[in-house]
Amino acid sequence: MKLLFVSDSFKGSLTSAQTIQYLKKAAEEVFGSCECQGIPVADGGEGTIDAVVQACHGEKLSCQVQNPLGREITAYYGCVGGTAVIEMAQASGLPLVMEAERDPRKTSTYGTGQLLMDALQRGFRDIRIAIGGSATNDGGMGMASALVSVSWTVMDRN
Repeated sequence: MKLLFVSDSFKGSLTSAQTIQYLKKAAEEVFGSCECQGIPVADGGEGTIDAVVQACHGEKLSCQVQNPLGREITAYYGCVGGTAVIEMAQASGLPLVMEAERDPRKTSTYGTGQLLMDALQRGFRDIRIAIGGSATNDGGMGMASALVSVSWTVMDRN
């Protein structure tokens, strides 16, 4: 018997890869010997970069950014060939904000702009942004302000 498990994450509890591991373990317990394969997927929110990097044999690049409330964190984005893949949830995601602090009037996508700027400064010109899992409804204004806060002369050198 061959089984293929394709799963998204379960927000706040299991990553896509962890879900697949549990499904494989359960299948082996129920069916005994079986061939199990797993493909992590994501809907554009949390786990998108992990799924893309694994599926496309890419790598992760990290940088310091602000979370939705302006606190410094380390976030990452994917590099697949000459393409940067940014997941908004890495810098501006709901899981980065404690439940008691969740107020979209006080959160921002500024950190997503910092991820984008980092990719631009590293020379990426083909950039894809997955916009799921956000903790804000600022319409990307925080991201835009992060981009204009850095001198564009940096961009002219590339």
